[in-house]
Order: sequence, then structure tokens, then C-alpha cells
Amino acid sequence: LDSFYIGNLKGVGKVYQLTAVDTCARWAIIKLIIGPVTTADTTRFIDHVTKVMRRLGIPVRNVLTDNGPEYKGFAFRRHLDEVGLVHMRIPPRSPNHNAVCERFQGTMLQECWRPAFHRRHFGSIRQLQTEADAWLIRYNTRRRNHGDYMAGRRPIDIIDTHTIKQPA
Repeated sequence: LDSFYIGNLKGVGKVYQLTAVDTCARWAIIKLIIGPVTTADTTRFIDHVTKVMRRLGIPVRNVLTDNGPEYKGFAFRRHLDEVGLVHMRIPPRSPNHNAVCERFQGTMLQECWRPAFHRRHFGSIRQLQTEADAWLIRYNTRRRNHGDYMAGRRPIDIIDTHTIKQPA
């Protein structure tokens, strides 16, 4: 998990993006938030992520985050304990430990946000979330990833392989 500051948009306010990326399949889930990200936002996002991943047939067991205040809060840690997730934090000032999520955010910035802000004006968080969701469908199901690990595969390819191999 990671949070990413998108910008201060006229008519909307300060917009942040909560990002979750599965390190095996590279399946990404995001949620946009107005204002600073709080522990309550991250706990709701965890519930959303576990529900989406469960629908895909992938269990969530661990959560890797940086040391942001939204992930260090007592309510966040207690919620992870309640839902049975192990929380691991990366060392301070070492974003390379959370490289999968950081790389995804850079890709989303280059391929989604910059072109979208160049094309049109967004007047609400709902419009921004719709734009992000449309791009995520392309990223998760049609866009080939060419890193060493993915080798041209799409996230949906890895999930399909995972669900086929599971015992009945």
C-alpha cells in the first residue's frame, strides 16, 4: 500500500490516491481521497482491497507500507489485527523496498494523470475516480508489462493462471 499526492485541483481541493498493488500479479487497486489521508481512509481502503482480491480468488495475508502517519496509527494496526492481516513496514527513507507500488504510481502518473489533466478540466472527485477506473481496467487487463518479472504478461494473465491451478 502507498499514498500519492496527485495535486491541488481547482474546484476539487487537495487530491490523494491510495494505491494497493499485488506483488505477484501486479493487479492494482486505487481510491481517490480529498484532503489529507487519514487512518480511517486507509482502514476503509483495506476492506475494499481485501474484498476485490477475494472476488479475484487471491487471499490477502500481508500488507507492506511505508512509515506514513496514515499507516502508523493505532486504529489502522488494530483493524489489520481484526481482519487477520500481517502488517510489515519498510525501513525509513527506503522507497525501493516498496518498489512495485512506487513503479505503478509512476506509470499511472505518466499514462493516466498527465494526459488526463492535459485533455480536460475535472470538477469533482467522481470524475477523477471514473477516469482512474477506466485507466485501471486497461492496465489490469490489456496493458502488457515489460519488466523482468512480468516479461510481457498482463496482470489478468497471472490471475487466470493462479485460479486455474487451485484445487477444486
